[in-house]
Amino acid sequence: MDTEINFTERSYRMSQLILMLLTFAALTIMINFGPALSKVLFGLPIVVSGLLGVLGTVYMIRGMHEPLSEKKVIAITVNLAMVVLIVAILVSNTLYRL
Repeated sequence: MDTEINFTERSYRMSQLILMLLTFAALTIMINFGPALSKVLFGLPIVVSGLLGVLGTVYMIRGMHEPLSEKKVIAITVNLAMVVLIVAILVSNTLYRL
């Protein structure tokens, strides 16, 4: 029963983790602890989600030969959206500092 997990399944699990981290970040904004603690509790899940999005996208590229399924579509959408979000954050912060 020790089956190997394919790339689509790995990427789908990462997209689930990304959605959980983003939900946690949204909840920390709603609860609104102190300003310093809120920055950490909001920023850390966003950065980790971005890294997981990049890693999930790499897994999706490796698993392109696998058949198309609902999990694959969800994983592609979430992972690429996180990659776009992180790139937009990095570009906006870079332009803001100039």
